Amino acid sequence: MKRYKTFLRETWWLWCIYLVATFALVLFVHKIFLAILPMMIVNFFYFALIRYDEDGNFIGA
Repeated sequence: MKRYKTFLRETWWLWCIYLVATFALVLFVHKIFLAILPMMIVNFFYFALIRYDEDGNFIGA
């Protein structure tokens, strides 16, 4: 759980931008863009697993 908290703490602003852009697309273009929301959830967990260990420490190259 620490890896997800750390990842969210460091990238919260980016996820906010993604959410605002997605809802703007839904409102002004088409409702099909709601399909982006589950994709964002998968991306969040994937990148948190890849970038951080179980203690929330960054795994850098």
